[in-house]
Amino acid sequence: MICAQYDELVGKQLLHDILDTRGVLLIPIETILTDAHIEKLQQFRIDVMDIHVEELDWPADQAPSRESEERKWVHHTESKLKEIETFIEKNGKVPTEEIERTILPVILNVSGQSNIYKLFTQLKAGADYRYNHSIGVAIMATTIGRWMKLDEPELHLLTTAASLCDIGMIKLPSGLLQKTTGLMPHEYEIMKQHTVMGHQLLLDSGVDSRVALIALQHHEREDGSGYPNRLTGSQLDPLSRIVGLADMYMAMTTERPHRAAMPFYQVVTQLFDEITLGRLESNLGLTFLSRLMSAQIGSDIILSDGRRGRIVLNNTNYPNRPFIKVGNEFIDLSKTGAVRIKEIVG
Repeated sequence: MICAQYDELVGKQLLHDILDTRGVLLIPIETILTDAHIEKLQQFRIDVMDIHVEELDWPADQAPSRESEERKWVHHTESKLKEIETFIEKNGKVPTEEIERTILPVILNVSGQSNIYKLFTQLKAGADYRYNHSIGVAIMATTIGRWMKLDEPELHLLTTAASLCDIGMIKLPSGLLQKTTGLMPHEYEIMKQHTVMGHQLLLDSGVDSRVALIALQHHEREDGSGYPNRLTGSQLDPLSRIVGLADMYMAMTTERPHRAAMPFYQVVTQLFDEITLGRLESNLGLTFLSRLMSAQIGSDIILSDGRRGRIVLNNTNYPNRPFIKVGNEFIDLSKTGAVRIKEIVG
């Protein structure tokens, strides 16, 4: 179908790729169109009459909610990741062109929107944590890359690397991946080999060598406590640091078969501790935490003494200890050890 107005496209599925005048892909086929897509179409002066779409499951006269769109994004991307994994199992190669055509434009688009935390809610509700974790890492890493003001070529490389950082998991025993309890020490040693296996698989597939390097390094840490080679900060690719941070954040906040997701306040506190201990590069880590906490301004909280309050201002030097308001009282949590945030409730 063809729509007469741009706003009629929202919530409908694209039936073909949208290219700019140079042939560069703007929006891939099967994308569920959103307000952000409409802005891009208008920016590149794509004629609305040249856009072919179809209705999905909802009534034609009822626009889908943002939550519905997010579910569609998650489902679409998860399906594509499963198809790609099946291709790799059969052919032993990573279909780079397919990933760049179907996955990367979606990740780049979603990461540029302000509602990624709502999208993460949909990811956390998904049944297959492994695929949802991969999607979340790619989105978060790309978002961090934007926060760090990477240029477009570097951002594109980052998105590619983040999408493929755990590709070596496909080489691990299926029983290990499907395990619903914590890993035994010897199993953990096997699991850590996914970095080495992913690195080799990507090199064998002709992928950019830097993308392969990031797959190898994304579990390394600044102080040399990571794996597989216990590299230190100066030896790490800067994009490996970003992907590693995104992976760490998603691991903390995602439900796993053997453990519950950590509460947000606990995630922020632990990440701040990682910076303090020198495991995360300080500028990257503090920028990340500052942006995370800025998104929580206005949120209601419960304090460790049971009182309820609200976050009113971010604290740049201590992002895990913001300024809060309790009743008519303003409290700088960085200046008191008597109380802390127990829970962020909305």
